[in-house]
Amino acid sequence: MKFLNARVYIAFGLASLVASIVLISSVLDLFPDRDGALRQGRASLAETLAATATVLVSKREIAELDVILNFVIKRNADMLSAAVRTADGKALVSVGPHEGKWVSTGRAHSTETQIEVPIMAGAQKWGQLELRYQPITSPGFWNSPLLQFALFIACNAFVSFYFYLARVLSQLDPSRAIPGRVRAALDTLTEGLLVIDKRQNIVLANEAIARLLGTTADKLLGTAASKLEWLAADGAPLPVRLHPWSRTLSSGAAITNETIGLRDADAVQRTFIANCAPVLGGKGKAAGVLISLDDVTQLEANKVELGKAKEKAEAANQAKSDFLANMSHDIRTPMNAILGFTELLKRGYGRNEGDAKKYLETIHSSGKHLLELINDILDLSKIEAGHLEVEKLSCSPHGVALEVVTVLAVRAREKGVALDLRTDGRIPETIISDPTCLRRIMTNLIGNAIKFTERGAVTVVLRLTGGAEAPRLTIDVTDTGIGIAADKLDSVFESFTQADSSVTRRFGGTGLGLTISRRFAQALGGDIAVASDYGKGSTFTVTVETGALEGVRMLEQSELAVGVEESGAEDARWKFPPARVLVVDDGPENRELLRLVLSEAGLVVDEAENGKIAVDKAGSQPYDVVLMDMQMPVMDGFTATRLLREQGLKIPIFALTANAMKGAEKQVMEAGCSGFLTKPINIDGLMETLAALLGGTRVAHTERRDLLPTTAQVEMGASPAGPLTGPPVRSRLAGNKRLRPAVRKFAARLNEQLLAFERAYSARDFAELASLAHWLKGAAGTVGYDEFTEPATRLEQAAKEGATAELDAVMPELRALAARLEVPAEDPVSPAVV
Repeated sequence: MKFLNARVYIAFGLASLVASIVLISSVLDLFPDRDGALRQGRASLAETLAATATVLVSKREIAELDVILNFVIKRNADMLSAAVRTADGKALVSVGPHEGKWVSTGRAHSTETQIEVPIMAGAQKWGQLELRYQPITSPGFWNSPLLQFALFIACNAFVSFYFYLARVLSQLDPSRAIPGRVRAALDTLTEGLLVIDKRQNIVLANEAIARLLGTTADKLLGTAASKLEWLAADGAPLPVRLHPWSRTLSSGAAITNETIGLRDADAVQRTFIANCAPVLGGKGKAAGVLISLDDVTQLEANKVELGKAKEKAEAANQAKSDFLANMSHDIRTPMNAILGFTELLKRGYGRNEGDAKKYLETIHSSGKHLLELINDILDLSKIEAGHLEVEKLSCSPHGVALEVVTVLAVRAREKGVALDLRTDGRIPETIISDPTCLRRIMTNLIGNAIKFTERGAVTVVLRLTGGAEAPRLTIDVTDTGIGIAADKLDSVFESFTQADSSVTRRFGGTGLGLTISRRFAQALGGDIAVASDYGKGSTFTVTVETGALEGVRMLEQSELAVGVEESGAEDARWKFPPARVLVVDDGPENRELLRLVLSEAGLVVDEAENGKIAVDKAGSQPYDVVLMDMQMPVMDGFTATRLLREQGLKIPIFALTANAMKGAEKQVMEAGCSGFLTKPINIDGLMETLAALLGGTRVAHTERRDLLPTTAQVEMGASPAGPLTGPPVRSRLAGNKRLRPAVRKFAARLNEQLLAFERAYSARDFAELASLAHWLKGAAGTVGYDEFTEPATRLEQAAKEGATAELDAVMPELRALAARLEVPAEDPVSPAVV
């Protein structure tokens, strides 16, 4: 009977009580007896008829007696027959089917169906009156009217009590059994709290779990706990038998730290740590369960994120290892050439012009290779950081292609590979794109084609595709090189990836060029695709957006120069029309170097040693360009540039600074500068920049230069770092006789500045040390003493941060470098031609 609920038991008990009361009242004669009253009526009628029969028989009026009996039978439907019988058994009067139906007992005895009343003649019995009736009740135990009445009362009472109790119990609040202060305390808990009964219905819920489910605590009462959306770890519905509280009810043991999921009111899966404690009832068995639910959704999410971060860190560590492995060969090869041939020159093995020039060209080309490698890495880091920015300028696609092919033609000729530039149909004279990115893409693809081609040719074809609505410039770079296997085509654009390790060993490279080129192409609104026949060659196809071509002249093939000219940059100088340039720098050797270079090109140079003097000169004299150092005493370049712009100066102002860190260019541009040049100054880059502004041109020349001049060591006295050790510190500009005076001026001033260094260092004047270090960083690099750049940078940073330990480490290095400084002699001993 365990399946019956409490209402059934209560209703059954109440109905039984009512039926028992009815039966007891009947026994005590407190309940009206309908059958008894009917028997009493029949007996009274029989007595009356017997008296009447006695009178009529004594008068011999038998016919009258017959009439009376017939009348009585007709008026009483339950009377079946009647008769008057004499003592000897003879029926004097008989009405209805009496004879044969009457059962004589032999004695005067009445029953429910037969009533027998004696008729007396004096003191003796004359005869008897016989009345036969239908039974008052049907035979059988269940036909008892009293029992039927009791059962009727019991059944109706049961149904009435059952539904009545349902209504009453639904209005009862089980939570009222808990004091208000306890309920308020439970509602302050941040963790969800439920109490369920033996049937797993909720009898108590706090506000935390109610808010989570988007309802109220009162509405949860009486709800089956299984109706909530409990989930397993994988998000699947959790069977009721696996609910931790179900196991607690069956075992009577507490269950702790069980992970379970629950979908909240927003249908979001949340994760909980469930703890279930049994609520003991009679006989020590669990009558309910107290359930606490601690929301650990965020912790689980953090755990997942931590796992992902770990995977990313491991992947990054592996990528770093791969990067170092891939970079090692390309870095060591040019470094070996640079250090090796520098050592040869230092030891005097370059005895003639031819050897020296060959060594210098090898060093120069190796240095350019290293610079390209560094640029690739920096470009990739910008791309990965999302800082890649492209410009939309009007540029000549054919001009850019011709420039790249002209530069790379030298490499192609060295390998015996033909390099050809062609066009397929008409192409626009100009497009709207970023010429720098376009140049980098072509340089990478054509350079790769030359590198991987042992013999044959590399062909570059420019064509216009896409139709009038979406025109695109397409560049095909086709080679007859080693080709790419079909299963490697998708991976060649991944960072640090080449076709296989044998390609890396044979041809070198880091696998960055194609990655960067594709990102550049995508930034220009296009992409790069590749098709290859392994062992026969490959074709890389670049597409970039051209912008609107309305009004742009389309060039025929006959109008385009497709030949490849040799570059004579190494044997050229610059020539400018008359123009005035103001050079602003606190380093006299920097000003001297720029004056010599610019004056040789035909420019008029004026100098200013700080920003205040520059503002005064620019306000009183006309200049065409200002070259502005940004960190100077009295007034720095930022302030001077702002003042000049506020005064209405419109001419170009180019920043010269040793700060090449990220954000430096933005800072100088915000100050009002027109451009940005870093120190040490790249003379060719400076001249190209000025040529674009002032109309300068290259002209060929064969002027002789002193390659390896005799040097004299600067007299520095005893060095605090100890005796003179290590190779001499030479200027890379010492071989240029026109720049040699600037180198000597720097060496002369270095003596004075070192005394200032020592005074500031002894006084721990960090501001003065930082200023002096900044001067040394820019000035030494400008005149070719590049060994000072790194320690001067460290000294400046340490002074700004007040890092005395670093200062103590760097100062001896500067002393040692100064002690080994070599200065070009006045009269070169071994002139050579470059």
